[in-house]
Amino acid sequence: MAVRNRIVIARLERAAENPLVCPSDISFTTATGTFNPGAAIDRASGKVVLLVRVFEKDTNHSCLGLALSSDGVHIDEIWDHPAVGREEPYEEWGAEDARITWIEEDGIYAITYTGYSPAGPRVCLITTDNLLAPERYQRHGPRIAGDNKNCVVFPEKIDGQYVILHRPMPRIECVRVSSLFEQWPVKGATILGPLPGTWRSSRVGAGAPPIRTRIGWLLAFHGATTIEEGNVYSMGWCVLDLENPETVLYVSDTPPLTPEAPYEIEMGIIPQLDHANFITGVRVVFAQGLVELGDDLIVYYGASDVMIGAARVNKRDLVDSLEKAIALGQGSPPL
Repeated sequence: MAVRNRIVIARLERAAENPLVCPSDISFTTATGTFNPGAAIDRASGKVVLLVRVFEKDTNHSCLGLALSSDGVHIDEIWDHPAVGREEPYEEWGAEDARITWIEEDGIYAITYTGYSPAGPRVCLITTDNLLAPERYQRHGPRIAGDNKNCVVFPEKIDGQYVILHRPMPRIECVRVSSLFEQWPVKGATILGPLPGTWRSSRVGAGAPPIRTRIGWLLAFHGATTIEEGNVYSMGWCVLDLENPETVLYVSDTPPLTPEAPYEIEMGIIPQLDHANFITGVRVVFAQGLVELGDDLIVYYGASDVMIGAARVNKRDLVDSLEKAIALGQGSPPL
């Protein structure tokens, strides 16, 4: 009976145009990686903005480049200069893995990213009212004490507070703050963790900033297996309660995106990686951007830690299927 009633979650379909951005597309440096993109719709132009992690061969460090797309899958333009360079001491070894949230109430974009330096990886914040004008980007430095990554800000306040997900290894925690510009708390409510024997056996992390739906906050997240299992990165869906996002309503028991396409699997040497952590080759789908375009949701992800891929799903179909799965108590335990 359980098998017959099992709900099939609406499928993500990879874009035929994949990979969307490759290292050879970058003109301002010799790049060996263009991956892990933050994504948002530019309010002025309606275009999709991708903040792309660009790994520079000459420096062995990363900066953030910027790419634009009118339809979400064809790249119209890639800037010939970084949007976010390594300007501050906390970025000395890299500006990496951006996420972009448009906060309507404040009229600003909140860009969270990893500033990497001898002090370690830190969650950092930039705010701006114009994604296409880096001179208007305001750096606010590290927000959370200690090593941390994979931070996203919700697009709306809840009970007058900003809601933030971050990843103290190996779990996702939820914190609330009254101001983005004060220090964020280290400890919050743990909402999602690794689950031995599954596709997220080693660690999890927030992917893109969540999107409001009628069934809850829709969060794309990544899970990874242990090094002994290949350190394979895949993507899952998580649904959080609208009023109490610390409450998890659904977690994917199987990943809607896992490395299968040739550009998501790399068997050769990649300068930006420690290959001792990838004993079966680099197999990575690292979801980091999620935008609503027309009737569809488009997920943007780092593929094999080298390129950018995209996958599309009809929003209504996805939400309907998740709603049915939640009603039947399907999905995986969050912890």
